[in-house]
Amino acid sequence: MKKIFWLCAISFCALAAARGGPPEPQPEIVTRQSSDRAFVKGALEFQDVSGAYFFFDSAQNNRPAIDYAINSLRFGIMLYDPQGPSLLAGNFELMGEIFGGGIFDGPGNVLAGSTLIFRYNFIQPRARIIPYLQVGAGGVYTDIDEAESRGLISLPVEFNLQAISGVRYMLNDRWSLVVEAAYRHVSNAEIKKPNFGLDNIGGNVGFGFSF
Repeated sequence: MKKIFWLCAISFCALAAARGGPPEPQPEIVTRQSSDRAFVKGALEFQDVSGAYFFFDSAQNNRPAIDYAINSLRFGIMLYDPQGPSLLAGNFELMGEIFGGGIFDGPGNVLAGSTLIFRYNFIQPRARIIPYLQVGAGGVYTDIDEAESRGLISLPVEFNLQAISGVRYMLNDRWSLVVEAAYRHVSNAEIKKPNFGLDNIGGNVGFGFSF
């Protein structure tokens, strides 16, 4: 009996050595939800969001409030597959935006422009809620008069900056609901003075479509 045991043990060791050691456990296969595919490298996204922005005078100079509502159309591409530490896992997305809307309080009637956006998506496997942070810069046209705005706006074409915190709720593998809190700044970067600029806070709601 002992001879049989030792013969089997020697045979197992010889087989294991021939295969490079004991067989390793197979990794667990995790099935990705179809919504995860919306964030792989090269995936494209379209967003249509609308919102209102309200002026705040950080210098407390009692200048006129300029509040406006705009609609934004965005087109983006995922730059790489989601990766990183578990809580910060995600990827960067490059987006282009065109926007336009009307002024409903204060001098002027319209704002319209475009923005280049860098967004970071916080992505967990099989998650339906996808938060993100984004910053952007671009140009804006407005008919706000310099005298009426008391130097808030000095040129018809100025720069726009934005910082946005948002969240997607994935309805399925392509469609999502979008909610955002946002800050927007408009000024001419000291090309012409006075250059007090517009500082507005607000938010957007809309939808996204991935393909």
